[in-house]
Amino acid sequence: MALSTVDGAGSKRNKIASLLEKHKPLFEKIGISNPTFIPKMAYPDNGEIIIGFYPKEINAGQDVYTEFVSRDFEPEDSERRLWKWVYNPEYAREYRMSEPHPSTGDRRFLVPVDELIDVAKDILQKEQEQTGQLDVFNLLEAPDGNSDQSYANLTMRDYAAIQWKRPVSHKKWLNELIIKQFGNGRD
Repeated sequence: MALSTVDGAGSKRNKIASLLEKHKPLFEKIGISNPTFIPKMAYPDNGEIIIGFYPKEINAGQDVYTEFVSRDFEPEDSERRLWKWVYNPEYAREYRMSEPHPSTGDRRFLVPVDELIDVAKDILQKEQEQTGQLDVFNLLEAPDGNSDQSYANLTMRDYAAIQWKRPVSHKKWLNELIIKQFGNGRD
């Protein structure tokens, strides 16, 4: 199937533009007028859900926004969430590479979905922090004070937060532990 005529409903470019249109209000809210938006398929690999980025898609030093789609660029998430991969200058060392494509030889960097940021949730969380409102999302993920968390729930970002002694995790409770023990981590 040629990329220029995805399932007869229009070109790949038109389908991506249509997907992007849904997220314009969020981009306006965060002040981004020309985002790097690359819809991706999310799929299981070695026990985790991943997406794959070609080197040319992430080597520009910019955050990348995505929506989970099928091969035909049809939304796969009923909530149509917008996700952000925060640019990581160490991506070439920190992410596994896919096997070469059988016909093109192209390889992709495999990024775990749990490293992506749900943009709408992130905006809501920041608004709640600014207004001092209770953050229901983080309360739901907060561990029970009488139990310990499983090592299996540790993401690479969590590991970095612990190693760097900086509150960079997406888990508010972990960031709070780090701040309590080490301060904000900035020298």
